[in-house]
Amino acid sequence: MQEERSDYHGVYIDGEHRDGVETFDVENPATGGPTATVAESGERGVDDALESAKRAQSDWAAMDPSERGRLLRRFAETIGDHADELGELVTRENGRPIGQSKGFAASAADYIEYYAGLTTKIEGETIPVPGNQQAFTRKEPLGVSAQIVPWNAPLLLCCRGIGPALAAGNAVVVKPAPEAPLGPLKLGELATEVGLPDGVLNVVPGDGVTTGAALTDDSRVDEITFTGSVSTGQTVGKAAIDNVVPTALELGGKSPAIVFEDADLEDAVEGAMKALTLMSGQVCFATTRIFVHEDRYDGFRDALRKAVESISIGPGAENPDLGPLVSEDGLEKVRRYVDEALENGATALTGGEAPDREGHFYEPTVIEGAADDVPISCEEVFGPVITLYEFSEEGEAIRRANDTEFGLYATVWTNDLGRAHRVANEIEAGSVMVNQYSGSYPQTPFGGYKKSGLGREKGMQAIDHYTQLKTVNIEYGDASDSALDG
Repeated sequence: MQEERSDYHGVYIDGEHRDGVETFDVENPATGGPTATVAESGERGVDDALESAKRAQSDWAAMDPSERGRLLRRFAETIGDHADELGELVTRENGRPIGQSKGFAASAADYIEYYAGLTTKIEGETIPVPGNQQAFTRKEPLGVSAQIVPWNAPLLLCCRGIGPALAAGNAVVVKPAPEAPLGPLKLGELATEVGLPDGVLNVVPGDGVTTGAALTDDSRVDEITFTGSVSTGQTVGKAAIDNVVPTALELGGKSPAIVFEDADLEDAVEGAMKALTLMSGQVCFATTRIFVHEDRYDGFRDALRKAVESISIGPGAENPDLGPLVSEDGLEKVRRYVDEALENGATALTGGEAPDREGHFYEPTVIEGAADDVPISCEEVFGPVITLYEFSEEGEAIRRANDTEFGLYATVWTNDLGRAHRVANEIEAGSVMVNQYSGSYPQTPFGGYKKSGLGREKGMQAIDHYTQLKTVNIEYGDASDSALDG
């Protein structure tokens, strides 16, 4: 039975909360103190969750697709109805400004709604073959999907994965990050509340070493979805290979923005500000490297500095422009990158320090004068830090933008339609936005090139990932055997 405490949250298995093998505290990044106590699933919880998912999956898959769609649509509506509550939970655990958190909760509902509408549209095709045969394909569910969700957007990324998985007839076991399990645990409750069968959606909080490894290494898992760091993604990918199951990996990013001489500077600065302040820069698709044409560099630089210096900083509950970083470790990592850059000749156009206050805060920072090959230019800082670079020619900008081991996202700022198409075609990234920072929707596929990952989330492509294709070929006899003869 679950411990009776208002700030205690058990694992969620088979439609109910349960105690785990032990507990851990969830920290409020704005204060550094605990905000909740959560049960650690461990191997025992993972075993129970997988057994529950295995039992539930076959009936869920056999359900009339239209009924699955109705349940998922009800789930989406309920998530939307609880968007404020869900947003407040997420702000408590990861520090995101409350306006962002509530908006992301509403967007999470959009993902479930989108896939609810696809349950009756998961179709095969008829294939022409010679003779008296009929060949066709079927898309069938994989079985049990293990989904490892990060702390920076736990609701949206959870729904982005469970939406297509459930729509296709799979059952799901979610392992949220230990920094932010409260939102996903609430999603489990809401799924039961609207009538999803027990065991179809299970949530097992815990760390990666015990709970995460127990989940990804288990032979009862039929698919793995992971969002997180490259190093952990490689470990997860190896586990998937060992068990010969499909995997979707969304890993890091070091995304470029290219501002050409004909760009609207006001729009480009606004895009840079969104990348800087969204979850305090702790998002994989933040455009942290901004390449500006030499003719517009000074104007962009001055406008960006002015905008950044107007950013408000504070606890997420106060809805500032910029909240805290998720942890002390995250803060120290950002500090190291910036200090090293400054020690090696770069300068801080603005920011560059942690303010003297409670919590894990870092000033919004713009660095210029860093070489293309130093750590702050090459590695994922994961904080409110962007670097500015000057370029002369289109080809130079493309070459430097692509000079990274990542390839998740990019933005291009130009009013030249031909250039927009040329550059978008040449950029090595899974998503390229033109004259906007974020144009991402449930129906638009998302994923990375190079070390930014494998596979695609969102859109119909996600349905393809969460199904396996079966080909059926039937021979129905010679024409002389037909009942129409004689």
